[in-house]
Amino acid sequence: MCAQQHSFRKGASMDKKALLDQLYLSVMDTEPDAAAAAAQAVVDNGVDALEAIGVATEAVTKIGDLFECGELYLPSLMLAGEAMKRSMGILTAHLSAEQAAHKKGKVVIAAVEGDIHDIGKNLVATMLAVHGYDTIDLGVNVGPMEIVETAQREKATFIALSALMTTSMPYQRDVVKMLQEMGTRERFYVLVGGGPVTSDFARSIGADGWGLNAVSAVRLCDRLLESGKKPPVDEVFLQE
Repeated sequence: MCAQQHSFRKGASMDKKALLDQLYLSVMDTEPDAAAAAAQAVVDNGVDALEAIGVATEAVTKIGDLFECGELYLPSLMLAGEAMKRSMGILTAHLSAEQAAHKKGKVVIAAVEGDIHDIGKNLVATMLAVHGYDTIDLGVNVGPMEIVETAQREKATFIALSALMTTSMPYQRDVVKMLQEMGTRERFYVLVGGGPVTSDFARSIGADGWGLNAVSAVRLCDRLLESGKKPPVDEVFLQE
């Protein structure tokens, strides 16, 4: 991506299209500081925050497509995620109550017990948030009970479990097992991912879905919601 310099003079009135174009470009250029400045200029000039979020989401979706095609690498994807996070923090604060209430679903996400790796999990959480999901990030090394209790308390739609080490993968299984034992399995879609996690493993533990990366995680959640199927689903939804 070619970096561009973006500057906004406080109080200056700018054309709506120019403001939204600057926001789009700042995300495409994977520049967090520029994205934050562009988002602030949007709200300072009275542009609808929801419309701006749609433009920024279009940009980060394009970034995701480039990543999946191998035209963009992980560092750029992470920077784009940070650019979205920074701009979303500003834009969502200016949503109306009606707009803020429009969410696709609530996701409780965590790196399971025994795993302290957070880069992939953070990226998935950010991508879900910017695509309209209410995301609750519990962090790393989180035990099954805390994950299940939080999902129940928050009335979540999804439980997303990350494992970057083979030694922590059994804790993904434990979350599913705990839900089954508590008689609440049908209340949540359980999604798993992480470097060593495969679709076969996801199927073996009774998960509802498996995602290869942050982009596919968003598409997986969208597909599950659109399917109309109740958890647990008949088969694991795979993302190629």
